[in-house]
Amino acid sequence: MLPGRVAVSLAASLAVLATLGVGGYAVSSIADVGQAASSIDARDGAPGGPADAVAWTDDASGPVPSLSLLRGRVDLARPATEVRVTLENARVVRIPEECAASTVTTRGSAIVGSDLVCAPLPGVDRIAFTVMALGETDQEVGGRVVATGDDGQRSTDLPGRTISGGPATLTPDVRLLSSPDFLNGDVGDLADGPGLWSSMPVETRTTNSTNDAYEAALDRVLDDWEGLDPVGVLVAGDLTNGRWGYDDLDSGNFGPVDTRAERRLALQRAARTYYPQWQQRFADHDLSAFPAMGDHEYGDNPWPRRKRLLAEDFKTEFARVFTRDAAGRPAFADRPRGPARLTAYAGRPTPDLQVVTLDVFDITRDRARVKVDRLQLRWLRSVLRRAQRDGVEWVVVQAHTPILGPVRARTSSGLTYPGAEDSRLWKVFKRFGVDLYLAGEVHDTTTLASDGIVQISHGGIFQFSLTTALVLDVYDDRMYVTLRDYDVRHAHDPAQPRLWETRRSGLPSDIEVGEEVSTIGTATLVGRDRGGARLSDPSGILTPSQG
Repeated sequence: MLPGRVAVSLAASLAVLATLGVGGYAVSSIADVGQAASSIDARDGAPGGPADAVAWTDDASGPVPSLSLLRGRVDLARPATEVRVTLENARVVRIPEECAASTVTTRGSAIVGSDLVCAPLPGVDRIAFTVMALGETDQEVGGRVVATGDDGQRSTDLPGRTISGGPATLTPDVRLLSSPDFLNGDVGDLADGPGLWSSMPVETRTTNSTNDAYEAALDRVLDDWEGLDPVGVLVAGDLTNGRWGYDDLDSGNFGPVDTRAERRLALQRAARTYYPQWQQRFADHDLSAFPAMGDHEYGDNPWPRRKRLLAEDFKTEFARVFTRDAAGRPAFADRPRGPARLTAYAGRPTPDLQVVTLDVFDITRDRARVKVDRLQLRWLRSVLRRAQRDGVEWVVVQAHTPILGPVRARTSSGLTYPGAEDSRLWKVFKRFGVDLYLAGEVHDTTTLASDGIVQISHGGIFQFSLTTALVLDVYDDRMYVTLRDYDVRHAHDPAQPRLWETRRSGLPSDIEVGEEVSTIGTATLVGRDRGGARLSDPSGILTPSQG
Protein backbone atom coordinates (compact mmCIF):
# COMPACT_ATOMS: atom_id res chain seq x y z
CA MET A 1 0.00 0.00 0.00
CA LEU A 2 1.32 3.42 -0.90
CA PRO A 3 1.96 5.85 1.94
CA GLY A 4 -0.24 8.91 1.75
CA ARG A 5 -3.45 10.33 3.03
CA VAL A 6 -5.48 8.80 5.80
CA ALA A 7 -8.10 6.58 4.20
CA VAL A 8 -10.99 8.76 3.26
CA SER A 9 -13.26 6.49 1.36
CA LEU A 10 -16.48 7.30 -0.15
CA ALA A 11 -19.74 6.19 -1.02
CA ALA A 12 -22.53 4.67 -2.77
CA SER A 13 -24.74 6.89 -4.79
CA LEU A 14 -27.68 8.11 -2.83
CA ALA A 15 -29.99 7.37 -5.60
CA VAL A 16 -31.40 5.60 -2.60
CA LEU A 17 -32.39 8.91 -1.18
CA ALA A 18 -35.27 9.13 -3.54
CA THR A 19 -38.60 9.98 -1.97
CA LEU A 20 -37.16 10.45 1.50
CA GLY A 21 -39.12 12.69 3.80
CA VAL A 22 -35.90 14.38 4.87
CA GLY A 23 -36.11 17.40 7.08
CA GLY A 24 -39.73 16.82 8.02
CA TYR A 25 -41.13 17.06 4.48
CA ALA A 26 -43.21 13.93 3.98
CA VAL A 27 -43.93 12.41 0.58
CA SER A 28 -46.48 9.85 -0.34
CA SER A 29 -44.15 6.83 -0.46
CA ILE A 30 -42.73 7.32 3.04
CA ALA A 31 -44.19 5.38 5.92
CA ASP A 32 -45.38 7.40 8.89
CA VAL A 33 -42.46 7.79 11.27
CA GLY A 34 -43.59 7.97 14.85
CA GLN A 35 -41.65 8.36 18.04
CA ALA A 36 -42.82 5.24 19.91
CA ALA A 37 -39.69 3.40 21.01
CA SER A 38 -39.18 -0.32 21.06
CA SER A 39 -36.33 -2.14 22.70
CA ILE A 40 -34.49 -5.38 22.11
CA ASP A 41 -32.10 -7.54 24.01
CA ALA A 42 -28.45 -6.97 23.13
CA ARG A 43 -26.41 -9.98 22.07
CA ASP A 44 -22.75 -10.79 22.05
CA GLY A 45 -21.85 -8.16 24.64
CA ALA A 46 -18.32 -8.18 25.97
CA PRO A 47 -18.00 -10.62 28.89
CA GLY A 48 -18.08 -8.98 32.28
CA GLY A 49 -19.59 -5.72 31.09
CA PRO A 50 -22.93 -4.26 30.01
CA ALA A 51 -23.96 -4.69 26.39
CA ASP A 52 -24.91 -1.99 23.91
CA ALA A 53 -28.61 -1.67 23.06
CA VAL A 54 -30.14 -1.15 19.60
CA ALA A 55 -33.76 -0.19 18.95
CA TRP A 56 -36.02 1.05 16.20
CA THR A 57 -37.57 4.29 17.41
CA ASP A 58 -40.39 4.60 14.88
CA ASP A 59 -43.50 2.43 15.01
CA ALA A 60 -41.85 -1.00 14.80
CA SER A 61 -45.06 -3.03 14.72
CA GLY A 62 -46.02 -4.80 11.52
CA PRO A 63 -44.40 -4.91 8.07
CA VAL A 64 -43.00 -1.84 6.30
CA PRO A 65 -43.20 -0.84 2.62
CA SER A 66 -40.02 -0.67 0.61
CA LEU A 67 -38.73 2.94 0.45
CA SER A 68 -40.00 3.53 3.98
CA LEU A 69 -37.86 5.72 6.17
CA LEU A 70 -36.93 3.87 9.38
CA ARG A 71 -35.26 5.40 12.40
CA GLY A 72 -33.08 3.58 14.88
CA ARG A 73 -30.86 4.21 17.88
CA VAL A 74 -27.71 2.78 19.38
CA ASP A 75 -27.15 3.20 23.14
CA LEU A 76 -23.48 2.64 23.91
CA ALA A 77 -22.82 0.87 27.20
CA ARG A 78 -19.15 1.92 27.07
CA PRO A 79 -17.15 4.43 25.03
CA ALA A 80 -16.43 3.48 21.40
CA THR A 81 -14.00 4.84 18.83
CA GLU A 82 -16.06 3.45 15.92
CA VAL A 83 -19.63 2.27 15.50
CA ARG A 84 -20.48 0.42 12.29
CA VAL A 85 -24.10 -0.18 11.33
CA THR A 86 -24.17 -2.96 8.71
CA LEU A 87 -27.49 -3.41 6.93
CA GLU A 88 -29.43 -5.90 4.85
CA ASN A 89 -32.13 -4.65 2.45
CA ALA A 90 -31.72 -1.06 3.60
CA ARG A 91 -29.33 1.88 3.30
CA VAL A 92 -28.25 4.59 5.70
CA VAL A 93 -29.36 7.92 4.24
CA ARG A 94 -27.44 10.53 6.26
CA ILE A 95 -24.49 10.84 8.61
CA PRO A 96 -25.78 11.30 12.20
CA GLU A 97 -24.89 14.54 13.96
CA GLU A 98 -23.38 12.49 16.80
CA CYS A 99 -20.67 11.30 14.40
CA ALA A 100 -17.53 13.32 13.60
CA ALA A 101 -17.59 14.55 10.01
CA SER A 102 -14.89 13.56 7.54
CA THR A 103 -12.81 16.13 5.72
CA VAL A 104 -11.33 15.72 2.24
CA THR A 105 -8.05 14.57 3.83
CA THR A 106 -9.03 12.79 7.06
CA ARG A 107 -11.51 10.00 7.57
CA GLY A 108 -14.10 10.65 10.27
CA SER A 109 -17.56 9.24 9.55
CA ALA A 110 -19.02 8.14 6.22
CA ILE A 111 -21.64 6.06 4.47
CA VAL A 112 -19.81 3.14 2.86
CA GLY A 113 -21.99 1.20 0.47
CA SER A 114 -25.27 0.79 2.36
CA ASP A 115 -23.73 1.06 5.80
CA LEU A 116 -22.74 3.67 8.36
CA VAL A 117 -19.24 4.01 9.74
CA CYS A 118 -19.45 6.46 12.65
CA ALA A 119 -16.64 7.98 14.70
CA PRO A 120 -18.62 9.14 17.77
CA LEU A 121 -17.93 12.65 18.96
CA PRO A 122 -16.43 12.92 22.47
CA GLY A 123 -18.94 12.15 25.19
CA VAL A 124 -21.52 10.61 22.84
CA ASP A 125 -23.28 7.54 24.24
CA ARG A 126 -26.32 7.47 21.93
CA ILE A 127 -26.39 7.56 18.11
CA ALA A 128 -29.61 8.06 16.15
CA PHE A 129 -29.56 6.76 12.58
CA THR A 130 -31.98 6.78 9.64
CA VAL A 131 -32.26 4.11 6.95
CA MET A 132 -34.42 3.50 3.92
CA ALA A 133 -35.90 0.05 3.37
CA LEU A 134 -35.00 -1.26 -0.08
CA GLY A 135 -36.11 -4.74 -0.99
CA GLU A 136 -38.70 -7.16 -2.30
CA THR A 137 -41.88 -8.19 -0.52
CA ASP A 138 -41.20 -10.60 2.38
CA GLN A 139 -37.51 -9.73 2.53
CA GLU A 140 -36.31 -8.53 5.90
CA VAL A 141 -34.57 -5.31 6.91
CA GLY A 142 -31.93 -6.27 9.41
CA GLY A 143 -28.27 -6.12 10.18
CA ARG A 144 -25.79 -5.69 12.99
CA VAL A 145 -24.17 -2.93 15.01
CA VAL A 146 -20.49 -3.41 15.85
CA ALA A 147 -18.87 -1.04 18.34
CA THR A 148 -15.10 -0.88 18.69
CA GLY A 149 -13.48 0.49 21.83
CA ASP A 150 -10.40 0.12 23.98
CA ASP A 151 -11.76 -3.21 25.23
CA GLY A 152 -12.19 -4.64 21.73
CA GLN A 153 -15.32 -5.20 19.67
CA ARG A 154 -18.85 -6.03 20.72
CA SER A 155 -21.82 -6.59 18.41
CA THR A 156 -25.59 -6.37 18.62
CA ASP A 157 -28.16 -7.56 16.10
CA LEU A 158 -30.76 -5.24 14.65
CA PRO A 159 -34.30 -6.61 14.99
CA GLY A 160 -35.78 -7.79 11.69
CA ARG A 161 -38.52 -5.85 9.93
CA THR A 162 -40.43 -7.47 7.08
CA ILE A 163 -40.90 -5.58 3.81
CA SER A 164 -44.41 -5.54 2.36
CA GLY A 165 -44.74 -4.16 -1.15
CA GLY A 166 -43.38 -1.05 -2.77
CA PRO A 167 -40.63 -0.70 -5.39
CA ALA A 168 -37.39 -2.46 -4.48
CA THR A 169 -35.14 0.08 -6.17
CA LEU A 170 -35.06 3.80 -6.73
CA THR A 171 -34.23 5.69 -9.93
CA PRO A 172 -33.96 9.48 -10.10
CA ASP A 173 -35.70 11.47 -12.82
CA VAL A 174 -32.25 12.70 -13.83
CA ARG A 175 -28.75 12.41 -12.38
CA LEU A 176 -25.77 14.72 -12.82
CA LEU A 177 -22.26 14.50 -11.42
CA SER A 178 -20.04 17.46 -10.56
CA SER A 179 -16.26 17.26 -10.12
CA PRO A 180 -14.47 20.62 -10.43
CA ASP A 181 -10.69 20.66 -10.84
CA PHE A 182 -10.59 17.17 -12.33
CA LEU A 183 -7.66 16.61 -12.95
CA ASN A 184 -5.85 19.89 -12.37
CA GLY A 185 -2.75 18.25 -13.83
CA ASP A 186 -1.22 17.59 -17.23
CA VAL A 187 -1.73 13.83 -17.46
CA GLY A 188 -1.24 12.39 -20.92
CA ASP A 189 0.96 10.32 -23.19
CA LEU A 190 3.42 12.70 -24.84
CA ALA A 191 3.71 10.27 -27.74
CA ASP A 192 -0.01 10.74 -28.48
CA GLY A 193 0.11 14.35 -29.60
CA PRO A 194 1.74 16.85 -31.93
CA GLY A 195 4.77 17.46 -29.69
CA LEU A 196 8.39 16.57 -30.34
CA TRP A 197 8.93 14.09 -27.49
CA SER A 198 8.70 10.93 -29.62
CA SER A 199 11.29 12.16 -32.10
CA MET A 200 13.91 12.86 -29.43
CA PRO A 201 16.68 10.39 -28.66
CA VAL A 202 15.54 8.08 -25.87
CA GLU A 203 18.55 8.92 -23.73
CA THR A 204 17.72 12.66 -23.73
CA ARG A 205 13.92 12.47 -23.37
CA THR A 206 12.17 13.67 -20.27
CA THR A 207 9.84 11.30 -18.45
CA ASN A 208 6.38 10.94 -19.93
CA SER A 209 3.33 12.78 -18.51
CA THR A 210 1.53 9.57 -17.56
CA ASN A 211 2.24 5.97 -16.59
CA ASP A 212 0.35 2.76 -15.90
CA ALA A 213 -0.36 3.78 -12.29
CA TYR A 214 -2.08 7.02 -13.34
CA GLU A 215 -4.14 5.39 -16.05
CA ALA A 216 -5.26 2.59 -13.70
CA ALA A 217 -6.14 5.09 -10.97
CA LEU A 218 -8.15 7.26 -13.38
CA ASP A 219 -9.96 4.20 -14.70
CA ARG A 220 -11.01 3.27 -11.16
CA VAL A 221 -12.59 6.68 -10.55
CA LEU A 222 -14.20 6.85 -13.99
CA ASP A 223 -15.47 3.27 -13.67
CA ASP A 224 -17.32 4.40 -10.55
CA TRP A 225 -18.81 7.35 -12.39
CA GLU A 226 -19.81 5.17 -15.31
CA GLY A 227 -21.62 2.86 -12.91
CA LEU A 228 -23.65 5.81 -11.61
CA ASP A 229 -24.93 6.43 -15.16
CA PRO A 230 -25.30 10.24 -15.07
CA VAL A 231 -26.61 12.23 -18.03
CA GLY A 232 -23.48 14.36 -17.75
CA VAL A 233 -20.46 15.27 -15.64
CA LEU A 234 -20.00 18.96 -14.83
CA VAL A 235 -16.37 20.05 -14.38
CA ALA A 236 -16.14 23.66 -13.19
CA GLY A 237 -12.68 24.37 -14.56
CA ASP A 238 -9.04 23.33 -14.10
CA LEU A 239 -9.07 20.23 -16.26
CA THR A 240 -5.30 20.42 -16.69
CA ASN A 241 -2.35 22.29 -15.25
CA GLY A 242 -2.38 24.41 -18.39
CA ARG A 243 0.83 26.33 -17.78
CA TRP A 244 1.59 26.09 -21.47
CA GLY A 245 3.90 28.31 -23.47
CA TYR A 246 6.60 27.69 -20.85
CA ASP A 247 9.31 25.07 -20.59
CA ASP A 248 11.01 25.24 -17.18
CA LEU A 249 13.32 22.28 -17.87
CA ASP A 250 14.22 23.43 -21.38
CA SER A 251 12.96 20.06 -22.63
CA GLY A 252 11.88 21.11 -26.09
CA ASN A 253 8.90 18.75 -25.82
CA PHE A 254 6.52 21.30 -27.33
CA GLY A 255 9.16 23.33 -29.12
CA PRO A 256 10.95 26.57 -28.20
CA VAL A 257 9.15 29.27 -26.14
CA ASP A 258 11.35 32.33 -26.64
CA THR A 259 9.06 34.43 -28.83
CA ARG A 260 5.33 35.02 -28.77
CA ALA A 261 4.89 33.02 -31.98
CA GLU A 262 6.84 30.10 -30.46
CA ARG A 263 4.80 30.27 -27.27
CA ARG A 264 1.55 30.16 -29.26
CA LEU A 265 2.72 27.09 -31.15
CA ALA A 266 3.91 25.37 -27.94
CA LEU A 267 0.53 26.12 -26.33
CA GLN A 268 -1.26 24.54 -29.30
CA ARG A 269 0.88 21.43 -29.13
CA ALA A 270 0.28 21.06 -25.39
CA ALA A 271 -3.48 21.61 -25.64
CA ARG A 272 -3.74 19.13 -28.53
CA THR A 273 -1.88 16.56 -26.46
CA TYR A 274 -3.66 16.84 -23.10
CA TYR A 275 -7.23 17.97 -23.89
CA PRO A 276 -8.11 15.17 -26.36
CA GLN A 277 -6.79 12.52 -23.97
CA TRP A 278 -8.75 14.07 -21.08
CA GLN A 279 -11.90 13.95 -23.22
CA GLN A 280 -11.21 10.45 -24.51
CA ARG A 281 -11.03 9.00 -21.00
CA PHE A 282 -14.63 10.13 -20.45
CA ALA A 283 -15.74 8.82 -23.84
CA ASP A 284 -14.15 5.45 -23.09
CA HIS A 285 -16.40 5.25 -20.02
CA ASP A 286 -19.56 6.39 -21.85
CA LEU A 287 -19.52 9.67 -19.93
CA SER A 288 -20.38 13.09 -21.33
CA ALA A 289 -18.25 15.85 -19.81
CA PHE A 290 -19.37 19.48 -19.69
CA PRO A 291 -16.44 21.62 -18.55
CA ALA A 292 -16.10 25.31 -17.69
CA MET A 293 -13.08 27.56 -18.02
CA GLY A 294 -10.90 27.71 -14.91
CA ASP A 295 -7.85 29.85 -14.29
CA HIS A 296 -5.71 26.94 -15.53
CA GLU A 297 -7.60 26.99 -18.84
CA TYR A 298 -6.11 30.48 -19.17
CA GLY A 299 -2.61 29.33 -18.23
CA ASP A 300 -3.09 29.73 -14.44
CA ASN A 301 -2.93 32.92 -12.41
CA PRO A 302 -1.23 35.33 -12.11
CA TRP A 303 -1.37 36.72 -15.63
CA PRO A 304 1.66 38.73 -16.71
CA ARG A 305 1.45 40.37 -20.11
CA ARG A 306 3.14 37.47 -21.95
CA LYS A 307 0.36 35.17 -20.72
CA ARG A 308 -2.48 37.65 -21.28
CA LEU A 309 -1.43 37.87 -24.93
CA LEU A 310 -2.25 34.15 -25.23
CA ALA A 311 -5.79 34.36 -23.78
CA GLU A 312 -7.54 34.01 -27.15
CA ASP A 313 -5.32 31.04 -28.02
CA PHE A 314 -6.28 29.35 -24.73
CA LYS A 315 -9.99 29.85 -25.49
CA THR A 316 -9.64 28.63 -29.05
CA GLU A 317 -7.90 25.41 -27.99
CA PHE A 318 -10.49 24.75 -25.26
CA ALA A 319 -13.33 25.28 -27.74
CA ARG A 320 -11.66 23.06 -30.32
CA VAL A 321 -12.24 20.02 -28.08
CA PHE A 322 -15.18 20.93 -25.83
CA THR A 323 -17.55 23.43 -27.47
CA ARG A 324 -17.14 22.84 -31.20
CA ASP A 325 -18.09 19.78 -33.22
CA ALA A 326 -15.80 17.87 -35.57
CA ALA A 327 -16.59 20.31 -38.38
CA GLY A 328 -15.66 23.29 -36.21
CA ARG A 329 -19.25 24.46 -35.73
CA PRO A 330 -20.53 25.50 -32.25
CA ALA A 331 -21.69 22.40 -30.38
CA PHE A 332 -24.17 24.34 -28.21
CA ALA A 333 -27.00 26.34 -29.73
CA ASP A 334 -27.58 28.30 -26.52
CA ARG A 335 -24.48 30.43 -26.02
CA PRO A 336 -23.65 34.11 -25.62
CA ARG A 337 -22.20 36.55 -28.09
CA GLY A 338 -19.00 38.37 -27.37
CA PRO A 339 -15.86 37.25 -25.52
CA ALA A 340 -17.47 34.11 -24.02
CA ARG A 341 -19.05 32.85 -27.25
CA LEU A 342 -16.67 29.85 -27.22
CA THR A 343 -16.60 29.19 -23.48
CA ALA A 344 -20.12 29.65 -22.01
CA TYR A 345 -23.17 27.58 -22.89
CA ALA A 346 -26.51 26.30 -21.57
CA GLY A 347 -28.82 23.35 -22.05
CA ARG A 348 -31.65 21.32 -20.55
CA PRO A 349 -30.97 17.61 -19.93
CA THR A 350 -34.69 17.35 -19.17
CA PRO A 351 -37.53 19.87 -19.50
CA ASP A 352 -37.42 20.46 -15.72
CA LEU A 353 -33.65 21.00 -15.39
CA GLN A 354 -31.75 24.01 -16.75
CA VAL A 355 -27.94 23.85 -16.60
CA VAL A 356 -25.71 26.85 -17.35
CA THR A 357 -21.92 26.96 -17.68
CA LEU A 358 -20.27 30.38 -17.24
CA ASP A 359 -16.82 31.76 -18.01
CA VAL A 360 -15.99 34.07 -15.10
CA PHE A 361 -12.64 35.26 -16.49
CA ASP A 362 -12.21 38.54 -18.33
CA ILE A 363 -8.66 38.41 -19.71
CA THR A 364 -7.38 40.67 -22.48
CA ARG A 365 -3.94 41.95 -23.49
CA ASP A 366 -4.48 44.87 -21.08
CA ARG A 367 -6.10 43.26 -18.00
CA ALA A 368 -6.97 40.08 -16.16
CA ARG A 369 -9.87 39.88 -13.73
CA VAL A 370 -12.61 37.62 -12.42
CA LYS A 371 -15.79 38.96 -13.97
CA VAL A 372 -18.62 37.87 -16.27
CA ASP A 373 -18.55 40.16 -19.28
CA ARG A 374 -21.53 42.35 -20.19
CA LEU A 375 -22.75 40.29 -23.15
CA GLN A 376 -22.48 37.04 -21.22
CA LEU A 377 -24.50 38.54 -18.34
CA ARG A 378 -27.16 39.72 -20.79
CA TRP A 379 -27.32 36.22 -22.27
CA LEU A 380 -27.58 34.65 -18.80
CA ARG A 381 -30.59 36.83 -18.02
CA SER A 382 -32.29 35.63 -21.19
CA VAL A 383 -31.56 31.95 -20.41
CA LEU A 384 -32.94 32.25 -16.89
CA ARG A 385 -35.94 34.31 -18.03
CA ARG A 386 -36.87 31.56 -20.51
CA ALA A 387 -36.51 28.95 -17.76
CA GLN A 388 -38.92 30.93 -15.58
CA ARG A 389 -41.36 31.34 -18.45
CA ASP A 390 -41.24 27.60 -19.22
CA GLY A 391 -41.81 26.61 -15.59
CA VAL A 392 -38.45 24.82 -15.27
CA GLU A 393 -38.25 23.33 -11.77
CA TRP A 394 -34.47 23.33 -11.25
CA VAL A 395 -31.73 25.74 -12.35
CA VAL A 396 -28.09 24.73 -11.82
CA VAL A 397 -25.19 27.03 -12.72
CA GLN A 398 -21.51 26.09 -12.71
CA ALA A 399 -18.45 28.35 -12.91
CA HIS A 400 -14.96 28.15 -11.53
CA THR A 401 -14.83 30.55 -8.59
CA PRO A 402 -16.96 30.67 -5.43
CA ILE A 403 -19.15 33.75 -5.00
CA LEU A 404 -20.26 33.41 -1.38
CA GLY A 405 -17.66 33.11 1.36
CA PRO A 406 -15.81 32.27 3.40
CA VAL A 407 -15.07 28.82 2.01
CA ARG A 408 -12.55 26.17 2.97
CA ALA A 409 -9.50 26.09 0.71
CA ARG A 410 -6.54 23.75 0.32
CA THR A 411 -3.45 24.33 -1.86
CA SER A 412 -5.39 26.98 -3.78
CA SER A 413 -4.73 30.56 -4.82
CA GLY A 414 -8.20 31.27 -3.45
CA LEU A 415 -9.75 33.15 -6.37
CA THR A 416 -13.29 34.35 -5.62
CA TYR A 417 -15.89 36.36 -7.49
CA PRO A 418 -15.68 40.03 -6.41
CA GLY A 419 -18.68 41.50 -4.65
CA ALA A 420 -20.16 38.24 -3.38
CA GLU A 421 -23.92 38.75 -2.81
CA ASP A 422 -23.66 42.36 -3.97
CA SER A 423 -22.23 41.41 -7.37
CA ARG A 424 -24.36 41.82 -10.46
CA LEU A 425 -23.96 38.13 -11.16
CA TRP A 426 -25.43 37.04 -7.82
CA LYS A 427 -28.27 39.54 -8.18
CA VAL A 428 -29.14 37.95 -11.52
CA PHE A 429 -29.12 34.52 -9.83
CA LYS A 430 -31.46 35.85 -7.15
CA ARG A 431 -33.83 37.64 -9.51
CA PHE A 432 -34.25 34.77 -11.95
CA GLY A 433 -34.35 31.80 -9.60
CA VAL A 434 -31.05 29.92 -9.66
CA ASP A 435 -31.28 27.02 -7.19
CA LEU A 436 -27.75 25.61 -7.05
CA TYR A 437 -24.38 27.17 -7.88
CA LEU A 438 -21.42 24.80 -8.24
CA ALA A 439 -17.86 26.12 -7.99
CA GLY A 440 -14.33 24.75 -7.83
CA GLU A 441 -10.91 26.43 -7.39
CA VAL A 442 -10.57 25.74 -3.65
CA HIS A 443 -9.93 21.95 -3.61
CA ASP A 444 -12.06 21.54 -0.49
CA THR A 445 -15.78 21.47 0.30
CA THR A 446 -18.10 24.14 1.70
CA THR A 447 -21.87 24.53 1.49
CA LEU A 448 -23.34 28.02 1.89
CA ALA A 449 -26.83 29.38 1.23
CA SER A 450 -28.25 32.86 0.72
CA ASP A 451 -31.27 34.39 -1.03
CA GLY A 452 -32.78 30.97 -1.76
CA ILE A 453 -29.61 29.87 -3.59
CA VAL A 454 -27.29 27.08 -2.42
CA GLN A 455 -23.59 27.28 -3.30
CA ILE A 456 -21.43 24.17 -3.05
CA SER A 457 -17.72 24.61 -3.71
CA HIS A 458 -15.78 21.36 -3.97
CA GLY A 459 -13.26 19.51 -6.10
CA GLY A 460 -9.66 18.42 -5.87
CA ILE A 461 -6.22 17.90 -7.31
CA PHE A 462 -5.96 14.31 -8.45
CA GLN A 463 -2.18 13.90 -8.25
CA PHE A 464 -2.20 15.15 -4.64
CA SER A 465 -4.90 12.74 -3.45
CA LEU A 466 -7.87 15.14 -3.51
CA THR A 467 -10.82 13.98 -5.63
CA THR A 468 -14.56 14.23 -4.95
CA ALA A 469 -17.72 13.87 -7.00
CA LEU A 470 -21.03 15.47 -6.11
CA VAL A 471 -24.02 13.35 -7.15
CA LEU A 472 -27.16 15.35 -7.96
CA ASP A 473 -30.27 13.14 -8.01
CA VAL A 474 -33.39 15.03 -9.07
CA TYR A 475 -36.84 13.80 -8.07
CA ASP A 476 -39.65 16.18 -8.99
CA ASP A 477 -39.57 18.86 -6.26
CA ARG A 478 -36.45 17.57 -4.48
CA MET A 479 -32.79 17.21 -5.29
CA TYR A 480 -30.70 14.77 -3.25
CA VAL A 481 -27.06 15.72 -3.08
CA THR A 482 -24.32 13.34 -1.94
CA LEU A 483 -20.57 13.86 -1.92
CA ARG A 484 -18.47 10.86 -2.90
CA ASP A 485 -14.82 10.87 -1.87
CA TYR A 486 -12.13 8.59 -3.25
CA ASP A 487 -9.28 6.96 -1.36
CA VAL A 488 -6.53 8.37 -3.57
CA ARG A 489 -2.95 7.98 -2.33
CA HIS A 490 0.17 9.34 -3.93
CA ALA A 491 3.85 8.77 -3.27
CA HIS A 492 7.16 9.56 -4.85
CA ASP A 493 10.51 7.85 -4.64
CA PRO A 494 13.11 10.66 -4.58
CA ALA A 495 15.44 8.41 -6.55
CA GLN A 496 12.94 8.29 -9.44
CA PRO A 497 12.08 11.13 -11.85
CA ARG A 498 8.70 12.79 -11.55
CA LEU A 499 6.26 12.81 -14.45
CA TRP A 500 6.92 15.75 -16.76
CA GLU A 501 4.92 18.99 -16.87
CA THR A 502 5.83 22.29 -18.53
CA ARG A 503 6.06 23.98 -15.13
CA ARG A 504 6.40 22.97 -11.50
CA SER A 505 8.57 20.03 -10.49
CA GLY A 506 6.25 17.54 -12.20
CA LEU A 507 3.77 14.97 -10.93
CA PRO A 508 4.54 12.36 -8.25
CA SER A 509 5.29 9.09 -9.97
CA ASP A 510 3.07 6.71 -7.97
CA ILE A 511 -0.68 6.98 -7.42
CA GLU A 512 -3.32 4.51 -6.30
CA VAL A 513 -7.10 4.58 -5.76
CA GLY A 514 -8.61 2.22 -3.20
CA GLU A 515 -11.66 0.13 -4.04
CA GLU A 516 -13.82 1.54 -1.26
CA VAL A 517 -15.86 4.63 -2.11
CA SER A 518 -17.70 6.48 0.65
CA THR A 519 -20.20 9.28 1.04
CA ILE A 520 -18.92 11.98 3.40
CA GLY A 521 -21.84 14.39 3.05
CA THR A 522 -25.55 14.39 2.18
CA ALA A 523 -28.21 17.08 1.78
CA THR A 524 -31.60 17.70 0.24
CA LEU A 525 -32.67 20.74 -1.76
CA VAL A 526 -36.40 21.30 -1.52
CA GLY A 527 -38.02 22.85 -4.61
CA ARG A 528 -38.47 26.58 -4.56
CA ASP A 529 -41.62 26.94 -6.66
CA ARG A 530 -39.54 29.88 -7.83
CA GLY A 531 -39.65 31.34 -4.33
CA GLY A 532 -36.34 30.06 -2.99
CA ALA A 533 -34.69 26.65 -2.72
CA ARG A 534 -34.27 25.33 0.81
CA LEU A 535 -31.37 23.24 2.06
CA SER A 536 -32.85 20.48 4.18
CA ASP A 537 -31.25 18.00 6.56
CA PRO A 538 -27.58 18.39 5.52
CA SER A 539 -25.04 16.04 7.09
CA GLY A 540 -21.32 15.44 7.23
CA ILE A 541 -19.10 17.80 5.28
CA LEU A 542 -22.12 19.24 3.42
CA THR A 543 -23.42 20.81 6.63
CA PRO A 544 -23.24 24.59 6.01
CA SER A 545 -20.08 26.07 7.44
CA GLN A 546 -18.46 29.45 7.72
CA GLY A 547 -14.96 28.21 6.97
